[in-house]
Amino acid sequence: MATSFANLKKRRTSDLEKLQSEIEKINKPQNNFSRDDDRFWKAELDKSGSGYAVIRFLPSQDDDKTAFVRVFNHGFQGPGGWYIENSLTTLGQKDPLSEYNSVLWNSGIEANKEIARKQKRRLMKQKLMFSICGMVRTSN
Repeated sequence: MATSFANLKKRRTSDLEKLQSEIEKINKPQNNFSRDDDRFWKAELDKSGSGYAVIRFLPSQDDDKTAFVRVFNHGFQGPGGWYIENSLTTLGQKDPLSEYNSVLWNSGIEANKEIARKQKRRLMKQKLMFSICGMVRTSN
């Protein structure tokens, strides 16, 4: 184990405070339905949509087997509104929506195949990185 028991005991108070802080964030009602996530870096863009950045990919932690994390998600508008969720297949579990899409696809009906296409899971790869330098190019 990378951390000793004594170190874990020392930081248990701060870990508990961090946990309580995160719970408060989750329970706080949000009126803006912004999907911005400050855990993910985004380049600053100029008016034409161009940007510039120098980044460094950080090494994996604890000898991870993969260099990145694969996250599958679904996002589509249905009759009851938007459905935007990570797929359980990310965790190696059966995903009810993926199974339903298989039933639709295997029905052979073209309309069902179109629904399955709209509801299909998408793959996103995530990697730890550090932004060394980022700026908006003013020459564009």
